[in-house]
Amino acid sequence: MAESAGLQFVSCFAFEAMQKVDVGRLAALSDPELRLLLPCLVRMALCAPADQSQSWAQDKKLILRLLSGVEAVNSIVALLSVDFHALEQDARKEQQLRHKAGGSNGESILVSQLQHGLTLEFEHSDPLRRLRLTLSELLAIMNKVVDSNGEFFLKSSELFESPVYLDEVADVLCILQAELPSLLPIVDVAEALLHVRNGYWFLCLLVANVPDSFNEVCRGLIKNGERQDEESVGGRRRTEALRQLCQMNPSQALNIRAMVVKECHLPGLGVALTLDYRPDKADEAVSPLVSYVSGLLLGTNSKVRTWFSMFIRNGQQVRGEDLFRLSPKA
Repeated sequence: MAESAGLQFVSCFAFEAMQKVDVGRLAALSDPELRLLLPCLVRMALCAPADQSQSWAQDKKLILRLLSGVEAVNSIVALLSVDFHALEQDARKEQQLRHKAGGSNGESILVSQLQHGLTLEFEHSDPLRRLRLTLSELLAIMNKVVDSNGEFFLKSSELFESPVYLDEVADVLCILQAELPSLLPIVDVAEALLHVRNGYWFLCLLVANVPDSFNEVCRGLIKNGERQDEESVGGRRRTEALRQLCQMNPSQALNIRAMVVKECHLPGLGVALTLDYRPDKADEAVSPLVSYVSGLLLGTNSKVRTWFSMFIRNGQQVRGEDLFRLSPKA
């Protein structure tokens, strides 16, 4: 979590307000909290709605009033003014080019020769070029995930690491995914974000701006996860990302834990969620964990028993090795 230290995450209050499109709650958010949700709110205000009711018309007026005077709104409106059909065509051509080149990052259709580093290019670019820069970088990471055959990597990306432009890059990322969902399935984007620094933060913002995708994203991250999450950097990052998502939407934490058991992946996440959402009363605090662990080990599902027993054995082995290293030498 050190990599995202100091960054503001979406609160559970704000996430619930987005889920329910509760304009009253959204109006109660602080400016920094509202800033995280602008991509979705601006799209709501500008795009033709499926809901033509009078109540939504009133809510839309309130959202427009909420957005008035917010400086960042203008840059998001400019992003939405781009020809996304042409952008998608260029992106698909670039994917074909990379496929023919065996995945190498040679010639690019989306981005012409860069004169400076990515962040400096991003700073001096117009909305279309910002979209192209971010899309090219994101597709490169997504392609590398596919080619890695499940082997975890952490990709250094100037664009996703520069603290000065994180908000603007997040805006571009959310707009790209919303406008190009067939090119950028949200589960695949979520998977790619695990492989960059500040990925937890970008992932939570992305899901908060598409709140209906919460379960889909969590299910995808769990299905693609490791059987034993404590054993690898990738497993630990995936577990931490899912814990962050559950902090944003705590009402779904136990459902996410059920997904973990169903898939027999990420056992440490199941334990962590049990501890994260235990009862407030101290005398009951241990009971949910005992109940959860005993239910898995004594249950009738042999696959689940074997999976969780291995998790416990691995944990005991690691603790035993730590104790051996710490013990005084004869």
